[in-house]
Amino acid sequence: MRAATPPGEGRGRTAAAVFLVAVFVSAMGDEIAAIAVLVEIAGSEQSLLVAALLILQIAPAVLLSPLAGSLLDRRDAARVLALASLVQAVVLLAMSAWPSTPGLIAGMAVVGVCAAVATPAVIVLMPLLAGEAFPARANGLLESSRAASTLLGPVIGGVLVAAVGIRVALLVDAVSFLLAACAIALARVHRPVERGEGPWWKGATDGLTFLARQPRLRAVLPVVVFTVSASSMVNVAMVFFVRDALDAGSALLGLLTAAWGAGALAGAALATRREWETPERAVLFGAAGMGLAILLFGAVAVAGVTLVMAFAAGVANAYQNIAMRTSVQVRTPKELLGRAHAAAGSVVNTFFLVGYAIGGVFAASDARATFLVAGAVTVVAACAGLAMGDVRLRPAATRDRVGSESAGG
Repeated sequence: MRAATPPGEGRGRTAAAVFLVAVFVSAMGDEIAAIAVLVEIAGSEQSLLVAALLILQIAPAVLLSPLAGSLLDRRDAARVLALASLVQAVVLLAMSAWPSTPGLIAGMAVVGVCAAVATPAVIVLMPLLAGEAFPARANGLLESSRAASTLLGPVIGGVLVAAVGIRVALLVDAVSFLLAACAIALARVHRPVERGEGPWWKGATDGLTFLARQPRLRAVLPVVVFTVSASSMVNVAMVFFVRDALDAGSALLGLLTAAWGAGALAGAALATRREWETPERAVLFGAAGMGLAILLFGAVAVAGVTLVMAFAAGVANAYQNIAMRTSVQVRTPKELLGRAHAAAGSVVNTFFLVGYAIGGVFAASDARATFLVAGAVTVVAACAGLAMGDVRLRPAATRDRVGSESAGG
């Protein structure tokens, strides 16, 4: 397979900065649109429609990941990402022009399908721009960009919807994707791949197979599953915890959400300063930190303490996310990167849905117990992983060496 061709040395940083701005702008636009559509659908007083909207934001990434990963390993990921951004822009323009409930639901479904391809494409491309020798730095920068969009997007979206309505909010998102497509073109990064024989979807499940067989990734994936489920459970439980355990209102809920987002920014900044020899250990330490923060959040139930714990959980969550992406990056042969990242994202998103379901059943009746159980289970899972001999890993090998090991069985 031909080597990937990043931009020249003199313009590498500029290209990376342009690409990060594109990711930030489109991600913030997504947050704005999500809030706008959620508010509009919620006004119909039909809870099933709200649930359908939330599922449509995640389900495509779960169901379509094998095809998305195969596409990225058979076609230039930059061109695929630019095309996905253009399609999203067109769909959002149509939603802005005709914001009926069926149109909004159908439009968000298409946007979700495009996102199922765009998300792993961004993860595959970012190390090319930041320098493949520094995967943790690349993933940290990407996480920082996403955390900032999550922090700012809902606020801007809420203000826009309240001030000028859903049409303008959706129009802003459409413009953000047009700008993203232009920025991707300006970055001029390409990931040449060998198309191989047969259709592009051939070998679509190879990413999942690789994750299941690679011993280091297999060792940490169960802990990631527990962590993801716990974080989505507490996302559901947060509003009930604030109302019941803290006897507070929306102001504190907003502060806690902001504290988690600020923690994610801090965790991403911390991770960009590290290049782990064994990223799997960082995954487990991040899980342990997040579980402990959630456990203390529920155990103490004092407003000031919960703000600190929300910040700490955000730090650990981002640190773990970056370490997991880095682990996939350094353990996977280049020709499988798209499929491996898409498969890892599918596992994560699947257990987001599981956590939402569990939280939906138990959070309203006992939000504090939900926090305690989620935190305790995560801590136990992380500590069990660290205690097992399999996590005393040798330093990360180069992808070529890992690829030869995998090929050799």
